[in-house]
Amino acid sequence: MEVIVKGKHTAVSAQVKDYARAKVGKLDRYLPSLREAVVEIAREGTRSASERYVVQVTVDSSGTFLRAEERASQPRAAIDQAVDVMARQIRRHKQRLYSRSRSTLAKEVTLRKAAPEVEEPEEEEELILGKVVRVKRFSIKPMTEEEALEQMELLGHDFFLFLDASTDQYAVLYRRRDGHYGLIIPEVS
Repeated sequence: MEVIVKGKHTAVSAQVKDYARAKVGKLDRYLPSLREAVVEIAREGTRSASERYVVQVTVDSSGTFLRAEERASQPRAAIDQAVDVMARQIRRHKQRLYSRSRSTLAKEVTLRKAAPEVEEPEEEEELILGKVVRVKRFSIKPMTEEEALEQMELLGHDFFLFLDASTDQYAVLYRRRDGHYGLIIPEVS
């Protein structure tokens, strides 16, 4: 796995880069399909010294991207925390893959047997971390980014799905931790 270490608004020392490469490089033992990891280290001018350094780790696992962001007073501590969060995310991702493959296998077996009464395996239910408990449907009209931002603020939400009037594509507007906003525009690959 290739590990790329970048500094954002700060210079990163060679020791910190080597430390980040060593820590993040160990993640491929959890998920061997990891191709690349990008570690971004930023220093922010916050009042809180405990959140001065921000480390963002993004890994690519055969087209699936996992991301962790942590803050700490020192870059090494933030790297440690981000790697711990990433390890948990990788484990969850592997459980979902395992659960999906088991449910597909169980469906194939039931189709072969054509048994009218089929019970779900109990193991599968233990691996599911959450389930959809509510579905909301709403009409959507084309709007500008400014209108979407205003609507999101009126609703008091942290994100808002809208149809961009200028591009006629769906987009997601979200509130970032730093108080600014981000925009996600999906592209069909």
